[in-house]
Amino acid sequence: MQLSTIRALVGAAALATSALIPLSATAQQAQPAPQAPAQQPPGPGATAKAPIIVVVDVQKILQDSTASKGIQTAVESQRDTYQKEISALEDKLRNGEAELRKQQTVLSPDAFANKRRDFEKQVADVQRTVQNRKRALDTALNEAMGQVQKNMVEIIADVARAQSANLVLARHQVVLVDTQLDVTDVVLERLNKKLPTVAVSIPKQ
Repeated sequence: MQLSTIRALVGAAALATSALIPLSATAQQAQPAPQAPAQQPPGPGATAKAPIIVVVDVQKILQDSTASKGIQTAVESQRDTYQKEISALEDKLRNGEAELRKQQTVLSPDAFANKRRDFEKQVADVQRTVQNRKRALDTALNEAMGQVQKNMVEIIADVARAQSANLVLARHQVVLVDTQLDVTDVVLERLNKKLPTVAVSIPKQ
């Protein structure tokens, strides 16, 4: 393998680092609409109930709750720490490549081949580290936000029952809605009281 290929490997490590993107998009993905409390089907000859609707902006709650913001801050802080460490490793790889290029003209083919293999292993190790850290951050974010979503759905169900609603719609599913049907602020307030924080567990890498 020529040194141009080694440079490509260094570039691959740098591209892998970009995988540690801000993770807010993960938490902001559209969630399935929460279901209203289960209703018993009408018996024979009974008249079906007219729909009583409430609307919830699920994405707003998942973005604006105090727990969600705390989770995002914790994940972003760790991501920045990881990014600095990866940048230092990339600098080391670039220096190693430059040194290897200098040695190519003075080392025997066998000695150079050994040096090259060692360098390729270092590149692979960095790429593996980047992927493991990204996976750890994604997992920690998803688990923490899962707790927020679980509690949010429970509160939505409570609010729907209190208003005798038999149909809950997510705000993004409707074009226009009477503000009196929107219970987003009520749900958000209750969620902030019930779940002000969520611990974010990120395994050491």
